[in-house]
Amino acid sequence: MQYDVIIVGAGPAGSTTARHLAEAGVSTLLLDKSDFPRDKVCGDCLSPRAQHYLARLGVLEAVAAEAHAARRIRFRAPGGAEASAAITADGHLPDRTLVLPRRRFDHLLQRHALAAGADFRVGHVRALLPTGGVLLGDTALPARLVIIATGAALSLIKHTPLAPGDTVHTVAARAYLRGMQPHGPDLRILLDRLPLPGYAWLFPTGPHSANVGCWYAGPEPISAPALLRELLTEHPTLAALTAAAGGSNRIAGYPIRCDFLTAPKVASGVLAVGEAAGLVNPFTGEGIDYALESAELAAAAARSALSQGAADGPVPAEVLADYPRALNRRFRKLFRVMTAVQRYGTSPWVLDRMFGRGRQGQPLLDRLVQVCFGAAAPTRLLAPAALGRLLLSRPRRPGAD
Repeated sequence: MQYDVIIVGAGPAGSTTARHLAEAGVSTLLLDKSDFPRDKVCGDCLSPRAQHYLARLGVLEAVAAEAHAARRIRFRAPGGAEASAAITADGHLPDRTLVLPRRRFDHLLQRHALAAGADFRVGHVRALLPTGGVLLGDTALPARLVIIATGAALSLIKHTPLAPGDTVHTVAARAYLRGMQPHGPDLRILLDRLPLPGYAWLFPTGPHSANVGCWYAGPEPISAPALLRELLTEHPTLAALTAAAGGSNRIAGYPIRCDFLTAPKVASGVLAVGEAAGLVNPFTGEGIDYALESAELAAAAARSALSQGAADGPVPAEVLADYPRALNRRFRKLFRVMTAVQRYGTSPWVLDRMFGRGRQGQPLLDRLVQVCFGAAAPTRLLAPAALGRLLLSRPRRPGAD
């Protein structure tokens, strides 16, 4: 076999896995359906925890040099109350988020994977080979292990043992706007005038430009691009900021997978990483952090598996069993808590109390931001005293001190 590992999908999960494997001397081929640079629809926000893993890769400085840094996040509750929180990390992570369009971010990661020794080819993977490897167009490419890093796309994975059992997609849409009114450096999350659970965002990419989008995670059949188009013209905050902006007609929709708790992770000769393993936060919709982290775990599992057994044929599923166990140790508690928060904590009644209590509610809001950005343990949200005060409190009126 020419390659030990073939990785399908060269986004953050795929390119980072390729980087780790190539640096370890594993012969690795990275495949993508498009050449680089190429666009990827996303919110483009890099959490403090994502930056930690970018630093481990040695690429954080290059990313930060091109990105917009935000140190606060502002919220508008369903009832109109507003609140904000500093992005803090207790000293062990950066006190900021970074916003860098995926067209540039993904290209940086892909180039670093190639610099480490991975090969790259452009093409459409039609199927996995039963003997190990992939069918790229009409060409069979054998490999002992295939790593699927295709995000929410199901065209390949649905024909493998890793196919999800149920409908797994939530929906989102994004537009890049330029020539905007000055909007300040902060991230903005809007929870009013749109269906819940979900939110709209404005993530600055510069003083007069931003990534603006929306996400909906409920059961109704909603068109995210249509919802975003409506918000850009009718939501008071967004309409005021984007009235003179250019680019709002180029709205792109995309699906998101959040089914980590039930998604299959490994089978004979195949392993899923990042969003292909359902690793997107079900409360925030953030996935780049988990893509980078799971890539590190996937590369370690692949190296261990390749060192065992025969040198040809697909790696047996039982040899890969440590990988899903490692994912569960890292992420299962977080995803259980975030799933519960998404299910029970996204009603207007709760959100108005979360973001409408002023100074009295600031400690709980700060804790929520830390958990969502990976800077605090998820169980910090479950403190009984804080939850009791939240449930018994009354939200402030919008504009009240």
